[in-house]
Amino acid sequence: MKDQGKDIAKSSGSAGEGRKWLSFVLTGALLMAFGIGAVLAPAVSNVATSTVFGLLLALAGVTCVVQALMVKETRGVNWQLLLGATEVVGGIFIMLSPLKGAAAITLILAIVIGGLGLTQAGLALRLRPAAGWGWLMLASFASLLIAVVLVLRFPFSVTEYPGVMAGISLIFGGLAYVMLGLARRKSMPKVTP
Repeated sequence: MKDQGKDIAKSSGSAGEGRKWLSFVLTGALLMAFGIGAVLAPAVSNVATSTVFGLLLALAGVTCVVQALMVKETRGVNWQLLLGATEVVGGIFIMLSPLKGAAAITLILAIVIGGLGLTQAGLALRLRPAAGWGWLMLASFASLLIAVVLVLRFPFSVTEYPGVMAGISLIFGGLAYVMLGLARRKSMPKVTP
C-alpha cells in the first residue's frame, strides 16, 4: 500500500530527516502567532496597524523561506520559497507606505493576500496527493476569499480592520503548515531498536 505522506516525507530515517516534520509544525505555529498578532493589532491606529501588520507579514515570509531552505528536497519547495518571498516583499511594501492612507493599505493588503492565496494553491497542487495538501488548499481559498471581500467592500473595508482579515489569512496558512507537518510525522517509518 502506498504511503500517502511519502511525497512530503522522503524520509531516510536519519535524525535530521526525523525533525523536518517539526519545522513544518513550528513554521505553522509562528504563522498562526503572527496572524493572531495581526488580528489583535487593530486596537491601535490605522498607521500602527499597517506598520505592525507589514512587520508581521515580513517575519512570516522570512519564517517560510527559512523553513523551505531546511527541507530543500521536499516537493513544492519552490512554491514555498515564492510564498515566503511574496510575504516578505508585501510586508516591506506595507511598512514603507503606512502614511499613504488606510484606503491604499487596504488595497495593498488585498493584493498581497490574493498573491498568498495563489501561491498557497500552487504549493497545494504541487504537494497533491500527499497527506495534508487539502489544508493548504483550504488556506488558499480562505486567502482568496478575504482578498475578494476586501476589494468588493472597498472603501468600506477600510473601516472594518483589514488587519483582522489579513491575520485570519495567516492563521489559516499556519494551520495548513501544522497539518502538513503532522502528516509528515505520521508518514515516517517506525524506528525499531
